[in-house]
Amino acid sequence: MRKRIFILILFMVLTSVSSQTKKETELYKSKFFLYQKIGVDSALSYLNKVFSSKDNIDLAFAYTAKRYLLTITGKNQNDKNYLLNINSLLKKIPETEENYTDLSHIYNILGNTDMANQLPNDALGKFIKADLFAQKNNDIKQHIKIKGNIAYIKLNVKQTDEAISEIHEVLRLLKENRHLYEKESFEIIYNNTFSNLGHLYSDKFISDVQKNKKYADSALQNFYQLLNITKDKKLLAGTYLKLGTLNNKKRNYSKASEYYDKGMSIYDSLQLKDDILNLKYNIAVNHYESNDYRRSKAIFLALSRSMEKDSIMNMDYIFAQDYLSKIYTKEQKTDSAEYYNNKFFDLYQENSEIEKKNIADLYRAINSKNLNDEIHKNTDLLKTRLFLIIILVLLAGCITTYLMYQLRKKKKTEQRLNERLSQIKSNSVDTGSPVNKSFTISNEKEAEIMTKLQELEEKKHYLKKEYNQVYVAKKLGTNTTYLSQAINKYMKKSFSEYSNELKINYILKELSENKKIRSYTTQALADMIGYKSGISFSRTFKEKTGVTPFQYIEKLNAEE
Repeated sequence: MRKRIFILILFMVLTSVSSQTKKETELYKSKFFLYQKIGVDSALSYLNKVFSSKDNIDLAFAYTAKRYLLTITGKNQNDKNYLLNINSLLKKIPETEENYTDLSHIYNILGNTDMANQLPNDALGKFIKADLFAQKNNDIKQHIKIKGNIAYIKLNVKQTDEAISEIHEVLRLLKENRHLYEKESFEIIYNNTFSNLGHLYSDKFISDVQKNKKYADSALQNFYQLLNITKDKKLLAGTYLKLGTLNNKKRNYSKASEYYDKGMSIYDSLQLKDDILNLKYNIAVNHYESNDYRRSKAIFLALSRSMEKDSIMNMDYIFAQDYLSKIYTKEQKTDSAEYYNNKFFDLYQENSEIEKKNIADLYRAINSKNLNDEIHKNTDLLKTRLFLIIILVLLAGCITTYLMYQLRKKKKTEQRLNERLSQIKSNSVDTGSPVNKSFTISNEKEAEIMTKLQELEEKKHYLKKEYNQVYVAKKLGTNTTYLSQAINKYMKKSFSEYSNELKINYILKELSENKKIRSYTTQALADMIGYKSGISFSRTFKEKTGVTPFQYIEKLNAEE
């Protein structure tokens, strides 16, 4: 009898301990969401305690949350290992009701990590999956949070009007459901969302400074309000950064510098590496635009070295090379200017998928070279004169070489232009249908595809912006696989090559025959033939013709 009582008491004690441990684990997990208030180190300390759990769902959460915190602080040296562990654990977790809450949190955090790594497309997929679990769980709070994250993606890909509308909707939902939140949690979520709205107003102003002045006032009002209501250090630093950028665009460079310095002080204390690098980039740009090229160059060079050391190649790094090229051009250091200009051009081409970011047109303008970087003064007049003569001779030689190079380059361009114009005049450039070739189609399905494809060409569907493989496949009543196979088989090219050929041939013919459109901007020409980006159009035009649209138009005008 005593033995039975002892076993019963032992069972109750063990059950109590187990239950308490589970409660503690949930408490430790909840601390992650307060990392902005308690600090990253404290949040990591709590997460490390979660690893003592034996439940796969707890371990998946711990790995995911820890990976995010290490990523935003620039300390995640083992990202691949973290991802392997996370994916391995997620495969073991059943998508059942008791796991909906944690699964929604995990995928939402994974999405935020992708955003920190500048992978918005990957992030969107994670956010959608997180929202699926939130809606299955009827979790309004989580749904609102994820909706805000999706709006933030739209902010980052410059879909500004849609993002503003989305953010207003999130703020409305937050206010309506305020009773669901603890005061502290509500303030964190609301203030971050409100900050994103200010960011959007600022972006709208920057996109057209003259037309959108009212958005600058809205952004300033938003940021000043945030400074008064938030105690979140990271949010404060981000607000100072945005105020600095807004003042920079208004050409209040000294005021911008003050705000940037305040933001940097906070970021340094928080040790947020990525944010520090981004702010340094903005500071360097501010110095450049205020004509302080010496300080701007020093920061851009240090920034580039730091990013190269950590293998970071984002848009800040790419455009740092562009600014260095401009600075060296102003200093008349042609070799350095050309080096950084080529580096910028190559890096941009490698990262052309980031064309959503409305970046500036590429250029390769290089001023005369200063051959003598460091002149050792000599008191001897004869040596000084001799030295100057040598310099002048070398300079003359370099200028001659450079001019000859430019002349050869110009002749090659002229030759390509003449060849292209001859083709246009003789109608040897097929501006109609690449499908209309002499080949035999044995497969009935493929014959139907190619016939319908030619009908689309005759109706000039390829001039529409939505003209892509999915659009065409839908119009033809087939799928993208069959369409791609048919084009590859009978036209010996990819769908992209086929589409670009149609567009470029069309605009070549139009420019040749219609003088009015020659005065259009590159973006306007791109819009005419369905390109979303003027840069993408210019690059494709040059790939197909060997010259830029501007050079082609100049040649047309010169011959008339």
